[in-house]
Amino acid sequence: MFDEREVFYGIVNESYELEYANSKTLIYTRTTADFFKNNSTLLLKSDLTKHEQTIHKPDLPLNLNCFKETFWTTQYFEKIEDFKSFLTQHEIDYKKFDSLYTDKVVIFPHSQQSSSKSPFLLENTVGYFDGLDLMYKCFNIQQQHVNPKKPYFSRFRLITIGREEKRLTGFGLYRLGIKGNIPSYYLGGYMSLLELEIDKKLVV
Repeated sequence: MFDEREVFYGIVNESYELEYANSKTLIYTRTTADFFKNNSTLLLKSDLTKHEQTIHKPDLPLNLNCFKETFWTTQYFEKIEDFKSFLTQHEIDYKKFDSLYTDKVVIFPHSQQSSSKSPFLLENTVGYFDGLDLMYKCFNIQQQHVNPKKPYFSRFRLITIGREEKRLTGFGLYRLGIKGNIPSYYLGGYMSLLELEIDKKLVV
């Protein structure tokens, strides 16, 4: 699976099958699209089986509804109208939210040190999640993991002198893998955690 920003890939065994084809829970390995284009060689072509397509759903977006204008909030929205008012206050046009065309999805909230928290299963009976309703649910899922004094995700690493910190603001949904054979997404900032790792402009 890939888009203009990232490529998800897996190991193929000697029988030309995905190494983790029988795994019901999986986090996809990924790299940047540019790195893949510049360092890969086509050996042969092989399509996913219908069964694999049903589980992994490669037609789903790798990221959606990514905005830089504000961060996740500690506020719990009792009504969707309250959420719409919050978005309008931050000059976010909720009419631009994309819908997610699947009947089930697993959502992983994140701590602000970018560690995964207990997932939530969302379901519908119409075959898709309306974009506004999806984000409404995601904001209420993430709210318990937000520090109002720290409106950003942090990533630390040791350097020669002390440690380096990167900070990522905004919000968005990013494809993670599958959980119990259901597509999973994590809640992050306006760019993915992979992009956070390689973007030096986010160092503070």
